[in-house]
Amino acid sequence: MRRDLHAVIMAGGRGTRFWPASTRSRPKQFMDLLGAGTLLQNTVARLEGLCPMERILVVTGRDFEREVMSQLPGLPVENLLLEPMPMNTSACIGWAASVLADRGLSGDLMAVLPSDHAVSPPEGFRETLLDACRAADAGWLCTVGVKPDRPATGYGYLEAGGTGDGFMVVSSFREKPDSETAEAFLAGGRHYWNAGIFVWRVETILDEIRRHLPELSDGLKNLGRTTKASTGLYARLPSISIDYGVMEKASRVAMVPARFSWDDVGDWPALRRSGACRGEALLIGSSDCTVWNPGGLTVLMGLERVSVVNSNGVVLVMSDDYAQKLRDVVTGLERDRPELV
Repeated sequence: MRRDLHAVIMAGGRGTRFWPASTRSRPKQFMDLLGAGTLLQNTVARLEGLCPMERILVVTGRDFEREVMSQLPGLPVENLLLEPMPMNTSACIGWAASVLADRGLSGDLMAVLPSDHAVSPPEGFRETLLDACRAADAGWLCTVGVKPDRPATGYGYLEAGGTGDGFMVVSSFREKPDSETAEAFLAGGRHYWNAGIFVWRVETILDEIRRHLPELSDGLKNLGRTTKASTGLYARLPSISIDYGVMEKASRVAMVPARFSWDDVGDWPALRRSGACRGEALLIGSSDCTVWNPGGLTVLMGLERVSVVNSNGVVLVMSDDYAQKLRDVVTGLERDRPELV
């Protein structure tokens, strides 16, 4: 265990690509999708022996205060940061870093973890974080790269350049390439999936935000020591991801390869890769299908790469090719049928 390591868990997403099971009132991070506790609980459990609960911060929407405290009963209430609205990862991460700095912890390390990943084994995850800590000790912004096993187009990619002391230098970023580019990345062997897991010193990320996102840096000063951001102040922060806002511009970005299997559990096909389903399924002449129909029987005949979901009074039947477009459907329903989302 490192006594100078703090974990910041980002739990503010909507999970729109898991609709209709994931809704505005209960996003996917608070659901038991894999059959072993909720995704948020699994994320915290992976930190056991590495980072105790008193050094874990959770950033989520203000509507989920009770949900988080119920799922994580040992979390100190002052470690729950409540956003009035989602403003992307730079604001979320910058706010958490500012809170740690205000507590006199600027020289400590900060691990940033999404709350919706499938990771195995947890021992490999902890070993990887310790590898990243050593890079962060030397002043690098460190991320975790996953060796790709297929030409996925829904992930960001990191290109490994030179090597440092136990880590690789990131020479370039590439967001969600087309199929041909993803095939080339897979064949070339120099590219890794960007897992969205970061480790750095608190003072280092705040310096980089000050350099590359000065408007955000100024806005964070106005938040002060609060753990419940006001709508007026938070809404004025720029909405940009940490990858675009800082990582792609910074000069000292390192990567450590993951010592674990990983999936971002971002959509229904991803859930299939994790081996999770609900209900009884009878597949006849069918393969590579996801079934989520708790308490019922689903019969699939002559289908491939399809998800069938029955949840919250809605039935979704979707080809894998449309998985990334489901959020557009949810956006339209928010306007026309808000009671369904």
